[in-house]
Amino acid sequence: MTFERSHGKPRPTLPRASDLRPAEAEAKPPQGRTTGGHFAAGNRLGVGARWKATLKKALGSSGATGETGIVAADASRVMLHVLRSLPSDAAPVRVMVAIHARHVALNAFFTAKAEQAGMDTPQGAKFLEIADRQSQRAERTLVTALDVARVHASREKGSVDVHALVFGKGDPE
Repeated sequence: MTFERSHGKPRPTLPRASDLRPAEAEAKPPQGRTTGGHFAAGNRLGVGARWKATLKKALGSSGATGETGIVAADASRVMLHVLRSLPSDAAPVRVMVAIHARHVALNAFFTAKAEQAGMDTPQGAKFLEIADRQSQRAERTLVTALDVARVHASREKGSVDVHALVFGKGDPE
């Protein structure tokens, strides 16, 4: 510590930032890993990682370029927005919403292709036919996803016997 005179008295001066050396931090392994960087026993980091990777495959590769990347990005956005509006985001709901989102993205893609080709041309009509099939499938999967979400939301509240509901033995109400 250094002192300087100020108003006739010695006063301590604080070190300047340029005078300080960077602190040597001790390397710490991330939570859930050993000192060598491997996963530690009992860690919770990888829980659901393979499940999430599989779900991402259903949406399409986010790293893809061109038209494939556009469809994948659109599907991801649709999935996130639809999931926010549902009463449950249980695994079966996420699967159905991922399928729905992919069909919505493909519908938008083929509709745009039809516009580019000219909707009154034979090629445009083919694209519109594909887009129509995708929209029908998206509609069906959305209805199913909503039903599954309602069942899971009720199940989470503990008010529905899902086994009885699925096999027709009882009424959920």
